[in-house]
Amino acid sequence: MTDLLIRAAVVAAVLVAVLLVWRRLHRPSFWLVVGFPVKALMVYSTWRAVASGCGLARRRRRLRWTLPGFPYMGG
Repeated sequence: MTDLLIRAAVVAAVLVAVLLVWRRLHRPSFWLVVGFPVKALMVYSTWRAVASGCGLARRRRRLRWTLPGFPYMGG
């Protein structure tokens, strides 16, 4: 078990080092591949709370089946 943890720590350290070097050497590609997806997920995950705080959110409406052509079935 200890051997597995050591290998995982080494792999994680190498991955972090590679990401830091990549970020330093070529910022635009790093942003497109790593930065933008992370930011998009952060905005997507917090959007409901932000929209609610700003008054932009509406209550979810229940799905209604309506038929606009029939007078008694929708409208």
